[in-house]
Amino acid sequence: MTSGSHTHAARPTDLVALVTFDDEVRRNQAVTLDRLGVGDQQGAHPLNAAIAQWLRLGRRMWINVEGREVRGIATARDLGGKSAWVLDTLIDASGGDAGDEVVQDLLEQAVSAAARAAVTHVLLRVEQDAPAREPAMRAGFRPALPERAWRGALGGVARPEDASIAVRPATEADEPSQFRLYSRVLPLDARALLGMTQGEWSALRDRRWLRSSVELVAELEGEIRGAAAFSQPPGLVQIDLIADQPAVAAALLCAVRERSTARAALVLVPPSVGAIEAALRDGGFEAGESYMQLCRRMARPIQIEATAAPRVPVPSGGGA
Repeated sequence: MTSGSHTHAARPTDLVALVTFDDEVRRNQAVTLDRLGVGDQQGAHPLNAAIAQWLRLGRRMWINVEGREVRGIATARDLGGKSAWVLDTLIDASGGDAGDEVVQDLLEQAVSAAARAAVTHVLLRVEQDAPAREPAMRAGFRPALPERAWRGALGGVARPEDASIAVRPATEADEPSQFRLYSRVLPLDARALLGMTQGEWSALRDRRWLRSSVELVAELEGEIRGAAAFSQPPGLVQIDLIADQPAVAAALLCAVRERSTARAALVLVPPSVGAIEAALRDGGFEAGESYMQLCRRMARPIQIEATAAPRVPVPSGGGA
């Protein structure tokens, strides 16, 4: 870092600098689901985030300062459990060539704080070409899952001919089956970073954006083959969708349409899950922005190797 600049958790002594910074509009490179559907990616209000941290309200904040000038801000919050954090603000305000260093330093401080808090995963979603991607990699983050935004009208999705696909509200008892679906659908390299166990998968599920909406599952031949959750920002339904075949994805989209007041929809889909993209394409949706989920995994599951007993030939009794 340049002389005189440093990154630390927000302190009351930073109040004057934060008040000044609060009046400026800066690009937030962290993309979160709860703001994606409403087109607001400004991130946490810096002063509010700092106060929430000081009051221990579940917000964490780091700032990079030079003198009394704020050069960068990062904030994080819990995901589905306290063992996983998501960065929901990442702002480079250096205005110069030091931007990569500022971002890297912010992220390294966030990772150090996560390690002290026994956090196992820190997630950061950015646009594919975001400037923060390279410094994040230098801070130990790894590309976990590419995603693509699809937008369209739910009215264009045709109900599948297979009437045996049954859609119903999800229950807590469905979670093991949903985890098995996740394990079948997502690539191994993504799961190795994001979650190999049901506990990890559960801790990383971000439901903050749902706003008490409905979660659905689709069953086929007694097995859960798809799941959807949705929220409704004004004029738009935002859908989290997973399915292992296009007909199941279409059935879930139709079920959302029946339960939603909005006709326009946004779905964020990993390109590797071709079944969902096929259903969206058939329904008239169009692909838009591309994103990358980056993950800094602090711990890995212990893998136990089972040693097979050596095979011992047993005489058949046939005799010579």
